[in-house]
Amino acid sequence: MKKMRILSGGIQQESHSFNPTVAQRSDFQVTEGASAVEQARGSNSTLGGVVDAAERAGADVIVPTMFRAQSGGPVDDAVYEEVRDRMTEAARGGNFDAIVLPLHGGMLTPTLSDPEGDLFRELRKVVGPEVPITSAFDLHAHVTHDTLVHCDFLAAYLTNPHDDQGETGRRAFEAARRMIEGNFDPVCAAVHVPMLTLGNDRTDEDPLQRIHRCASEAVSRGDVEDVSIFNAQQFLDVANLGQMVLVYGNGENARAATLAKELANMLWEARDQLIGTYPSVESCLDAARQAIGKTRYVLGDQGDRVAAGGPGDSTFILDKLITSYPDLRSLVPIADPNAVQACMASGQGSTLTLTVGGHGCAVSPPITLTGEVLSVGQDASLVVAGPHDAGTLTNIGPYALLKAGNIHVALTERPNAYLDPEYFRAMGAEPTEMDIVVTRSGYHFTLNFADVGRCVTVDTPGMTSYRVEELPFSVARPFYPVDRIDFSPEVRLRRRR
Repeated sequence: MKKMRILSGGIQQESHSFNPTVAQRSDFQVTEGASAVEQARGSNSTLGGVVDAAERAGADVIVPTMFRAQSGGPVDDAVYEEVRDRMTEAARGGNFDAIVLPLHGGMLTPTLSDPEGDLFRELRKVVGPEVPITSAFDLHAHVTHDTLVHCDFLAAYLTNPHDDQGETGRRAFEAARRMIEGNFDPVCAAVHVPMLTLGNDRTDEDPLQRIHRCASEAVSRGDVEDVSIFNAQQFLDVANLGQMVLVYGNGENARAATLAKELANMLWEARDQLIGTYPSVESCLDAARQAIGKTRYVLGDQGDRVAAGGPGDSTFILDKLITSYPDLRSLVPIADPNAVQACMASGQGSTLTLTVGGHGCAVSPPITLTGEVLSVGQDASLVVAGPHDAGTLTNIGPYALLKAGNIHVALTERPNAYLDPEYFRAMGAEPTEMDIVVTRSGYHFTLNFADVGRCVTVDTPGMTSYRVEELPFSVARPFYPVDRIDFSPEVRLRRRR
């Protein structure tokens, strides 16, 4: 029996419309071919899920290229076009049985508000209507009805914080396999809900936990084939920003449309509950001071989350530590290429005075401090311990570690989210030796730092704060809660043929 051939790969990045720094090719980690497959195998990544599921099914996975970057500003058009052209060229000559793409779904370029949809469209032109195209997206993807036109099946992460990336890739592959074998005729019932979730949107807490339970029970009963609930990233100035509910039936399935409406109504009815609040930085630093020797605190800087597209150079927490909590042993990351180069020029073991941060983050000014350069390097590699992104190989880029009193400043040329303790360890800093560790994340760090200390997302100002009414949206509105609007669920059905 002929082995299935699966085309996979693509580009993953989450964009922030109001981050003015355009992501360039140098911001991406690029793998391809057998190396991409080998690195993904066994990892908790969407590509890893595709590879592992395909290999269990005896299928070959071909990855022409895989671009992966931290969140940030829109991606340079030329970078996306390179990926698109390599993927379509491979599709044109590959005689593939299916295309299964591990993407993010929340990417922008300066000219495209839906590059993933554009990629589906171009691939469909090459392979025609019969070859299944499926994809795995982040739960925070921006999904429009146009996105679904050329994608036969789209699976979202079902968890936030995300720990099911590999499982989502598996779902995307299995849908493609069943289509190839003639066992699955996907009919998608899609409902757009014009609202944002703003902070209280963990799937292991209500109300999303309750909504996801309703969806999973319907799948377990066999009422429908699959359900994805997308809570769109909140910083995309694009048309029809909001939630998207996708329910898949197998062929004609009235229950899919009914369930899609039901879930959309549940989201809308819970709209005010999905707006969260966070403790102040001072309250957490006070608690850490009282708990020295007993509990360390790992803080998510909510206003400057690189994981949500922030610049990663806010000095807001650093300033609090310097001025009021210098006794706390702390570890704070700052993205600042000039500071890294100054540390490299000065050398490991030297003492120097330099100004750090506050360039991209307009709400916190640069800070000048004097410290010892503990380590420097042109690059550092790490394997994420997880569970979020477990087994994923990541490169930090040029870095320096500066110690000023009790404060350790982890400096990098490019922004990093620090979702995992291994980021700091790769630079020579040990999080378990600190009283305070700061990350550029709001959710996912809570999974990977659970054994390090008490994980708390704190209320800070900045580009990724959930104070979205302060952002200059010009296209995305109206949406709740910024705008008071009426809502009645409208189901759109998408059939494969």
